[in-house]
Amino acid sequence: MQALETFLDDILKEPLAAARKADKPVGYVGLDLPLEIRFASSQQFCHLPWNKEQATPHADKWLESSFPGWARSMVEDWIAGRFDLFESVIFTRGDDASQRLYYYLCELRNRGVTKGPEPVIFDVATIPRKTSVNHCINAINRLMQTLGLTSADLEQGITRANEYRQCFAGLRSQCTAPGQLIENIARADLFCDLLPDLSAFDLPESNNDRGLVLAGSIPPDDSFQQAAEACGWNIVGEVNQRSLSRYGAPIEVGADDPVTMIARRINDNPYGPRAFADRSARLLAEVESSGAEAVVLWLTEDDEAQAWHVASQRAALADRNIPALVMTRRRWDGQDDSIKHMTEFLQELSV
Repeated sequence: MQALETFLDDILKEPLAAARKADKPVGYVGLDLPLEIRFASSQQFCHLPWNKEQATPHADKWLESSFPGWARSMVEDWIAGRFDLFESVIFTRGDDASQRLYYYLCELRNRGVTKGPEPVIFDVATIPRKTSVNHCINAINRLMQTLGLTSADLEQGITRANEYRQCFAGLRSQCTAPGQLIENIARADLFCDLLPDLSAFDLPESNNDRGLVLAGSIPPDDSFQQAAEACGWNIVGEVNQRSLSRYGAPIEVGADDPVTMIARRINDNPYGPRAFADRSARLLAEVESSGAEAVVLWLTEDDEAQAWHVASQRAALADRNIPALVMTRRRWDGQDDSIKHMTEFLQELSV
């Protein structure tokens, strides 16, 4: 195994390792938490991990069937005390399941069913209007107050975040890198600061020259990437909420009030499940920029918001004569026939 693969594998096997070593680490759920906040604070930030193999008997007592499996896994670990190392956990309102988890865990703590860290809501708004931007400004200011951050801290956070964005932009531009490796970087990024170590590694090139875009719901792991590579294909682009593209371009330091700039970035983010964006245009742009030959559009059963865009995405791909496999209402963990169908699709294209 290559050095970079080993580095990432160690993080993904023990996603809480960096948080356990830190003083008063902060957990978070949802992908709207700004990089600038993460890097403005001296505290270690770590997304709550999930386990797709985990039984969730305690969580099942409290969560309705509409909750995705990753949320059930988190609640199971929360009740078991696995997340007691965190001082607080920030839940972002930009994701429906994340928002609902906040209220459920607050209630479970109030009832004495569980203890654990203090839940905090990050109340973002994504409707493209001035009032929503102002709502995000207020949310950022409240979160900064909760975390004890100053304006000077935030400006330093912007500088650091821009370095991160430039690094990830370089990774995204290398469409010849193995898709499995890029996926593992995107997941490992949730649990610790990768930049000090990531810049020391060179990305290898994939052995496969046929490119595929994976779009839709967030995959639980790199199973889709592994299956594609086994068929002689490489996932050269991803269009989902966890895609590294969600960080966007660097923020211009000093161009405007830092909080306002970050609020606009949150409000404009086209990758969130509640984003007001042309998802068909974004998907086509990813296909064009990556040079992909085909698309797999995979949606989980609980991902109701994105399902409304499937018809227009399918039509846009057909209009460009781009081969596409569309799978909807699928299990969040991929442990159904999704991999099998994708494999058959790619094998047929390879003939």
